[in-house]
Amino acid sequence: MTEIVRTENLKKRFGELVVLDGIDMTVDTGETVVLLGSSGSGKSTLLRCINFMEIPSDGSVIIHGERIGDHRDGKAHYRERDLCALRTRIGMVFQHFNLFPHMTVLQNVMEGQVTVLKRPRAEAEAKARSQLDRVGLADKADAYPARLSGGQKQRVAIARALAMDPDVMLFDEVTSALDPELVGEVLKTMRQLADEGMTMIVVTHELGFAYHVANRILFLNEGKIFEQGEPHQVLKAPETKRMREFLEGHSLFKLPD
Repeated sequence: MTEIVRTENLKKRFGELVVLDGIDMTVDTGETVVLLGSSGSGKSTLLRCINFMEIPSDGSVIIHGERIGDHRDGKAHYRERDLCALRTRIGMVFQHFNLFPHMTVLQNVMEGQVTVLKRPRAEAEAKARSQLDRVGLADKADAYPARLSGGQKQRVAIARALAMDPDVMLFDEVTSALDPELVGEVLKTMRQLADEGMTMIVVTHELGFAYHVANRILFLNEGKIFEQGEPHQVLKAPETKRMREFLEGHSLFKLPD
């Protein structure tokens, strides 16, 4: 498999607070890697450093073998135009949908293509309709976000990210703001993407999704990777006391035999 994302000794500090403390991680093309951990463990910050919504304090992010930034004199220097170009290759879906309320679903999915990628409107519309169909919302193209359920809004957000033709998709707790009955439709869409070979890094508390869909699980604690491996290993036979404590906190979750 071809490596698409690598982090080396990645660190992030906010003042005196160390949020990421030396993360070494690789993600291969077509993999689904799930990040687990308690609130404050650094999961979301790791995603935001990979697409440079947060600038790392130290260490490196490498995409397709290319080390991002100019690393010299023990310090990394980043040009905003380079980071903007990088972000077009890394799709990100957030907990909150961030749809434009004054635009239709179709217009929301077209907007980034037209303004960022400079695609002709006809091409952007065709791509938007294709991605809406992909997430099961072709019939909602002319609807406004206010008329959609939370699950539908999140699927529009996924379609919007996919329309940019990213190399990798980042999902940051995308079901945590949804009513329980709407979670399944979003996870089904994400599982479909995994089955299609989309490279994904997913922050989630949905252990069932992690068990059935992830190729690998990384468990973060206090900004470090405490444990990692295949789902059946990490979730059914955890090696660390901290991982066992985390799973005990999900006492209602039962793994299949």
